[in-house]
Amino acid sequence: MGGLKAMRLKSPAKVNLTLKILGKRADGFHELETLMCPVGIYDGIVLEAAEDGGIHLEIEGADLPADESNLAWKAAALVQEAAGEARGVRIRLEKRIPMGGGLAGGSGNAALVLAGVNRLWGAGLGLNELKGLAGRMGSDIAFFLDGGPSLCTGRGEITRPVELEMDAEVLLLNPGFGVPTPWAYRAYAAAPGQGAEGQREWTLKCEGRAEGFRLRNDLEPAVFGKYLWIAEAKAWLGGQPEVAEAMMSGSGATVFALVEPGRVEELVARARAHFGPNCWIQRAPLLTCPQPLLPE
Repeated sequence: MGGLKAMRLKSPAKVNLTLKILGKRADGFHELETLMCPVGIYDGIVLEAAEDGGIHLEIEGADLPADESNLAWKAAALVQEAAGEARGVRIRLEKRIPMGGGLAGGSGNAALVLAGVNRLWGAGLGLNELKGLAGRMGSDIAFFLDGGPSLCTGRGEITRPVELEMDAEVLLLNPGFGVPTPWAYRAYAAAPGQGAEGQREWTLKCEGRAEGFRLRNDLEPAVFGKYLWIAEAKAWLGGQPEVAEAMMSGSGATVFALVEPGRVEELVARARAHFGPNCWIQRAPLLTCPQPLLPE
């Protein structure tokens, strides 16, 4: 029986460079067109094979349920079911990405567990099979299986990998609270509107073709109406001389800025002075090309 005994994985966050809402679907979800890009801040995941057939989950750094309601637990169970796998796994999540912040840390964890336990056990599921399992759990989990930026459609689960030409670092601000995603979409449905587009045109390459895009998030007007901190943070970032663009990620509450290379440190210092010690402030690279998901 193939497989490994243990592996350590890095589970990235993401930002939405565009989030366009195209309409309401019959299943209650919204039809989306979103360009998502991983960023180089990570949760840690340790996987160890367990011969007892059970799924054992331990979580450090966050108060989350460590049972079958957790996406990481569900991911391992789905691979067991799909592959007819009798072995189990011990999963340790080392949480560093803010929860409920529009960065999809939990979705990334689920995707890395899907891919990781598949390899750990030598289960033999292909990428399309893993994406099918991802779609059963959530809308943005399949994105993380691409290992790089993707154009995502449907409710977010249909992905097309792209490469981005963006000479920028990213600075992320999170106020320490989250915005519930279902609430954000309900608020948008009550007063639908298009988010403001960025001033600069960036370039993506998809299937050999290059096309331009501008940053945009259609959830911003609805979220800004209740969460004034997020609107203020975006406006402050947009007014800084190093910043090329600023945008809310997903449904919030994280706001990010694309910053000229080599100038992010001075912006970090100014942001700490402005927002105070309780604001989570993190610089990170944009991962604009596909990255290896699993260690060799």
